[in-house]
Amino acid sequence: MTTARAHEPGGMRELVSTAYPLILSTASSTVMQFVNRVFLAHYGPDELAACVPAGLLSFVFACFFVGTASYTNAFVSQYHGRGKFASVSVAVWQGVWLAIAAGLGLLALTPLGYWMISASGHPPAVIELEKKYFLILNSTGIIFLCNVALSSFFTGRGLTKVPMAVNMAGNALCVLLSWTLIFGKGPLPELGIAGAAWAMAGGQLLMLALYLKLSLSPYNRARYRTSRLVTFHRSLFLRLIKYGAPNGVGFFLDIAAFAAFIFIVGAMDKVSLAASNIIASINQLAFMPMIGLGMAALTLVGRYIGMRKPDLSVRVTANAARLAALYGAALGALFFAVPGFFVNIFGSGQEAAYSAILAESRPVMRVLAVFIFFDAIGIVYADALRGAGDTRFQMLGASAAAWILFVPGIWYITHGGGELIHAWAWAAFYIFLLALFFRLRWRSGLWRRIDILKK
Repeated sequence: MTTARAHEPGGMRELVSTAYPLILSTASSTVMQFVNRVFLAHYGPDELAACVPAGLLSFVFACFFVGTASYTNAFVSQYHGRGKFASVSVAVWQGVWLAIAAGLGLLALTPLGYWMISASGHPPAVIELEKKYFLILNSTGIIFLCNVALSSFFTGRGLTKVPMAVNMAGNALCVLLSWTLIFGKGPLPELGIAGAAWAMAGGQLLMLALYLKLSLSPYNRARYRTSRLVTFHRSLFLRLIKYGAPNGVGFFLDIAAFAAFIFIVGAMDKVSLAASNIIASINQLAFMPMIGLGMAALTLVGRYIGMRKPDLSVRVTANAARLAALYGAALGALFFAVPGFFVNIFGSGQEAAYSAILAESRPVMRVLAVFIFFDAIGIVYADALRGAGDTRFQMLGASAAAWILFVPGIWYITHGGGELIHAWAWAAFYIFLLALFFRLRWRSGLWRRIDILKK
């Protein structure tokens, strides 16, 4: 790409300036969770084995609502592209009302979560820890959901440094609380895995306070009428449901499929469960920055569609896919060349207790190298489609691949005598198919026919 084209609308410079705060924001969230799990690993192997399945289950319960509420971002970006500033605020508050209702609904799902954990086949000591961790995260999910909606007010307008600063502040608090609450430092009690969950809730609560303060600043109250447009708006709320719900369903079924993968693999044996959780934790550390790049692609695609310039959306997506491929290739090379550098962190200082777990983890890192390359590319194309409003096709196609191909394959591998590395290899193949699926859909151009702002 020439320097001139890089500086044009939809070029690499605009993409990078929009993406890097989001990448830093999601990276900080990942580092926070990674540090949280390392603390738990040093607290005890059972706590490490429990935190990933229970945390993932709580997210599965929330992710339909996360996928729906996060679609507020597409409405904000398209309304902002058309200069409809009042509609920006109306869209944001509909996302918040949805988040509040959804958060209350999560509480009713607690008994179902307990039943699923009990039926997982995990060791009894791990199950008790999973229930404790799940209960706290599920009960405080309303805070997280409100933050998802409120962050769209800034991300959708391209003000991505605001969510970056807010997330970094909340995640820094979480790390501090994790250390003090897990181990009982200073005047605070030693809570173990419950301390890790309460630390995450504390970080989210700080983020909520900051988002509300910034959204209701004098400037935003004057220009976007944020304090006057808080009321429920039936028409826009229903359109948010119309386009956001398929996104939420697709997101739910995708995350649920990965949760099923974690639980099915975890039933193999305790060593495989802990090793798989290490790989899942490293994978999360690796792919979360790509979530930031995907959010930037969604924002810019939505903005240019709102401006009725879809060709610029194509340029943005192509540039984002190039960056994703470069990132995935570089990180994958590290995973393949020095797998022990990453997995040994979890057993630092406790090599004897973790020797079998680390030995099983290292070969899987080479499979993760392939996994992360295609996952990075697939995230970009999936988010570009979401920015264009093409959520229904994603819901049907991706969900079918997950539950007709991926999950049954994992079940067959684990119950047919397969090893952990075989299960993760199947997961890498599934991610490759998803990346190909999303890329072909984007290149078809059928998303150009969709108008999410049409009443």
